[in-house]
Amino acid sequence: MNRREALKHLGLSFGVLATFPAVSTFLQGCSQQTSVDWQPAFFTEEQSHIITQMVDIMLPADKQTPAASEVGVPEFIDQYVQEVVSLEEQDRIKAFFENITARLKKDADKDSALELEKADIEPMIERSLNKSDAQEQEIKTKIDNYVHSKQNGNDPELFDDVASYALITNIRGLAVWSYKTSKTVGEEILAYSSIPGQQQGCITVQEATGGKAWSL
Repeated sequence: MNRREALKHLGLSFGVLATFPAVSTFLQGCSQQTSVDWQPAFFTEEQSHIITQMVDIMLPADKQTPAASEVGVPEFIDQYVQEVVSLEEQDRIKAFFENITARLKKDADKDSALELEKADIEPMIERSLNKSDAQEQEIKTKIDNYVHSKQNGNDPELFDDVASYALITNIRGLAVWSYKTSKTVGEEILAYSSIPGQQQGCITVQEATGGKAWSL
């Protein structure tokens, strides 16, 4: 499996034209701190609002864990796309987002995406993520055809199922990745050791960490 395909399966970026060194450098410089004064660098205000609703649907708060937006996931996604994703891929992201923003506003009968609530967005997420293997393969073929056609200088039709699947699955991948690598989740939710390396053989995960997965 080549790098591009491996990253696509991990869901680490939109179409994944970024390289591992670029990702590594980006992660080292990203604090993932949420701020009430945060201003998106790549996405519009409407798009940032949609992303925030989406990631909180995917990773909601409960008694033990914070919601995705509480640990800076929307900010991370915005910064990642701005600083790591290629210009070519950024253009596709804009096209995908324009498509689903228009559909969400139409379905909810709202003039602005800023008025959209989780209940307005959740049905599209469910439709996009709940696909059979055959349906996923069909959509991936459409995505490849769309990308190749754009690269050849054509203006192909952007099908609704392509836009929503490509955007939402990649947002999910980036959201999970960002959430698990955030300082709050890494140090306070997962099992964390500032100086790892102690060897404890022949014990259960329950004995070692209280059943928690190790922070990476």
